[in-house]
Amino acid sequence: MAYYDSLTRLHNKEWFMEKLESSIQEAKKDATLLGVIFLDLDSFKSINDTMGHSTGDSVLKMTAERLSSCLREKDTIARFGADEFLILITNIKRLEELKKITDRIIGVFDQCIHVQDIEYFMTASAGVAVYPVDGEDPETLVKNADIAMYEAKAGGKNQIIYCSPAMKEEATKKMKLTNSLYRALDKNELYLHYQPQVDVKTQKIIGFEALLRWNNGEYGMVSPNIFIPMAEQTGLIRPIGLWVIKTACKEFKEFNKSGNKSITLSVNLSIEQLKDITIAEKISEILYATKMNPKNLQIEITESIAFNEDYNILKRLKDIRNLGISVSIDDFGKGYSSLNRLKTFSIDLLKIDMDFVHGITSQSQKDRAIIKSIIQVAKNLNVKVLAEGVETEEQFTFLRDNGCDIVQGYYFYKPMPASEIEKLDIMEAYR
Repeated sequence: MAYYDSLTRLHNKEWFMEKLESSIQEAKKDATLLGVIFLDLDSFKSINDTMGHSTGDSVLKMTAERLSSCLREKDTIARFGADEFLILITNIKRLEELKKITDRIIGVFDQCIHVQDIEYFMTASAGVAVYPVDGEDPETLVKNADIAMYEAKAGGKNQIIYCSPAMKEEATKKMKLTNSLYRALDKNELYLHYQPQVDVKTQKIIGFEALLRWNNGEYGMVSPNIFIPMAEQTGLIRPIGLWVIKTACKEFKEFNKSGNKSITLSVNLSIEQLKDITIAEKISEILYATKMNPKNLQIEITESIAFNEDYNILKRLKDIRNLGISVSIDDFGKGYSSLNRLKTFSIDLLKIDMDFVHGITSQSQKDRAIIKSIIQVAKNLNVKVLAEGVETEEQFTFLRDNGCDIVQGYYFYKPMPASEIEKLDIMEAYR
């Protein structure tokens, strides 16, 4: 039983790796190809969480049976762990043969699974690595099939993706960047830029958003769209996030020497940071250490966080508000939340997602209508509205004429280091 999975009765990972090793030797001798398929069930966790592990186990067993039944007698399937499966396709002469088999595998999920008279519609994402082009040893082949599987997930799920050189190169770069991120704070590679926020009526600066930047020693400037998700996945977002708040407060105190209470400093807070049960306490300590007036600080959260059903997350947000800090919803309109839910959540500012703002220039009536709706609802709730990504006079004019309170974007100011802000008189700053 050491080589079998007790739930599905399939072979396990250890047996698979040994089988793969011997199959590689045979393929080398016969000059044939072989395929390693790494398959992961999409959204299986939701079945386990909502229907219980017993139902989840039944779904896994039936999935294992269906996958086994669609394979050739000489092919091998094993349970890798949780909702993941490894499949070995041997004795392949041409890639077309492998494609027919992989199409058959993904077709298994066209039919629903019945458990206790309830239908469950499943999909799967799979990655394929081919010997010898994607690796000549078991570990490399499984690793590259896994890389391709994650590419399938990222590309919309419910599909099979074959590994490619570009994929492998990107995965290697990502691994190196992730390792570098662990040392980024110690190496002083992280720093902040600030983008001014401008009052629409007076065109004066009334706030700044702190934006994290990373200048890596090997790769140069790394996009936040790349390293922020890395930080969240590794848990580094917590120490980095606290560093951002502390550094932003320190620098804000420098360029707001007059202590103007009407100037706000906006800092982003992620869901991972809000999972920290002591987050409000840590922010309070930063305010004390930097002598920052909480009235000047604004925390930006995403729409999905604002309407999260998790009581603990909402309580931590409330604790942060109780410190005297204001809360804004960033990229509003991007999610699927009802505007009516704003009534049940106390916020101070709505930030309209820049995609809608860019739609103003393209004459998108839909984007213009959405912007008008957001502004109207915000006014009814006595909440201010800020539009992000304002780059043209046309966009600014439309927003001004429709009652938007604040704008942020290159039309007025680009993000800049604190040293440049110190040159501005933020009490009398005009475009």
